Amino acid sequence: MAKTREMPVQGPAPVEIPLPEAPLESVIAQVRFPTLLTVPVSERIIGFHEAIRDRYPYLDRQDVPTFMLMSGGSLKPMGEPVVHWRFADDATNYKWRVTLSTEFIALETRAYESRKDFLRRLEMIVQTLEDTLAPTHMTRIGMRYIDQIKGAPLSRIETLLEKEVLGVACSVGTAATQLLTQLTVAAEPGELVARWGKLPANMTIDPNAVPPIAEESWLLDLDVSQSVAMPFDTKAIVETAGIAAERVYAVFRWMVTNEFLKTYGGKV
Repeated sequence: MAKTREMPVQGPAPVEIPLPEAPLESVIAQVRFPTLLTVPVSERIIGFHEAIRDRYPYLDRQDVPTFMLMSGGSLKPMGEPVVHWRFADDATNYKWRVTLSTEFIALETRAYESRKDFLRRLEMIVQTLEDTLAPTHMTRIGMRYIDQIKGAPLSRIETLLEKEVLGVACSVGTAATQLLTQLTVAAEPGELVARWGKLPANMTIDPNAVPPIAEESWLLDLDVSQSVAMPFDTKAIVETAGIAAERVYAVFRWMVTNEFLKTYGGKV
């Protein structure tokens, strides 16, 4: 019997292999903190926006409703909408965006270049938040990477992903119209939530992060986080985000083959 490869939930990550044509759709960092009641107040946001306006000049306020799922599947509105301030580098087709709410700040990009560049941008955003609105504690730090395989490479998915990732797809091949796996497991520096599998056309598991597309695709959605209440400190946040990003990369490399790396421009 062939030995099963263990998922690398701890230990050193492999050396990065740049993928110039990576199918990386979105990278998101989120830092959660106890409720800041000053966030919905426009006047309190001015200082934060002024400090980042050279990179994120476009500001939009969104009042996001909250719902409770009732028996039978119906949704019941709950309380007041939650204010989300969104700061972007473009008014309609952003590459980088910052979201600030009463309980979290997030940095997301559709134009990821490198871990070093992303963490540098995250440090600037988090430091600005610390300097202007001064949250006292952080409760969660997460890094999420979403890859979406589509187009011609999808026809040879069995050569791009390891058998542990393909799962039952090894048996049913292209016959499956939808196949999704979700895993939650302890992983450095806290927990890994991974979702992967085949999506039919016009379907998504998260419309905010991955808009539906008019063709089939395979999704690799990896989120590593640490949920520990501790004093809000920019340096500690960025260090933890870096460790989480390394863990995501280690699991990603466990999931994909050398053929995947070559397909998307990696030098193997």
